Amino acid sequence: MKRIIVMLLAAALCTSCTALPAEERAFAVALGVSRDDGLWRVYARIPTYQTGGGYTTISAEGKELTSAMTSLDAAAPMHLHLDQLRLLIFAEGVARTIDFPSAIAELAARHDIRHQTAVAVTDADMQQLMDDMKPATGTRLSKSIDVLLETRVSQGTAPASTLAEVIRMGERQDAVLMRLQHAHGEWKVSGGCPVGQDGIVREVLSAAEMQLLTLMTGGMKNVTLTLEEGTVRVMDVSADTELSTPTMQSAAVHITLRYTSSSLTDEALSRAVASACLGVLNRLSAANCDALGLGRQAIMHMKDMAEWHELDWQHRYPEIEWSVSVGVQPAA
Repeated sequence: MKRIIVMLLAAALCTSCTALPAEERAFAVALGVSRDDGLWRVYARIPTYQTGGGYTTISAEGKELTSAMTSLDAAAPMHLHLDQLRLLIFAEGVARTIDFPSAIAELAARHDIRHQTAVAVTDADMQQLMDDMKPATGTRLSKSIDVLLETRVSQGTAPASTLAEVIRMGERQDAVLMRLQHAHGEWKVSGGCPVGQDGIVREVLSAAEMQLLTLMTGGMKNVTLTLEEGTVRVMDVSADTELSTPTMQSAAVHITLRYTSSSLTDEALSRAVASACLGVLNRLSAANCDALGLGRQAIMHMKDMAEWHELDWQHRYPEIEWSVSVGVQPAA
């Protein structure tokens, strides 16, 4: 009997945070975070729960992000929940400051947030952006966002950057976040925003550069790749990155690319892809963004964490000399 009582108490404690029925909670689909004039401003896009559907934007502000989020909950018509969140959007004014890492960590620590939500950075006006977030297809904004993000990730023009991945990377790899743009009442996801080892976003990668980064991770399949010299229809890619040891002064990316059609000869295609990839790697080095995870390889050669910290990877990484080799194979 005592065991049953203990189990029931444990179950009650585990479900206390979700005791409200679904119709008495407001599920945010997108959450925007900005800061102006010393105040944190947060925005949530939530369903109206009215006949015919629709969405509305609620907002709040505070001197601290915590107080702004508390005020946002108070501004909602029902208790606000983030466990259905699809997009976590940070304004560039936040992402380019030293407060960005702590803001991500604070939101990730919330018990109700969906950790598979995509993380994006935008230079758009957050209020206007949120107001213009409507389903591009169907009636559900959450499904519309899912389809859009899956499409861009599969095309290689946007990174698959979720909150869980950003937190899990730690100091051994750096994230590239989605770039969200807004103009003329429409929003789109295109390109990436590399996060430096100090946790701050500085550079912006175009959609074409993002494709090349995807190529170097081996994550490209059945995609048309556009280069300055021409185009190629990529069938599939295998790639690996190798850090020189024990010097750790250089790194090489080896790519094997299979294609179905190309406007270039094999030799010209190999040179063009290698040159374009090297350009992206140099931009990542300038941003001090270890997007390919060389730090994971480096730490494996350390005796302990003390030796890892002595390596001073944050200053070592930008000095690494890159090389890229590309083998191309026409599909049979």
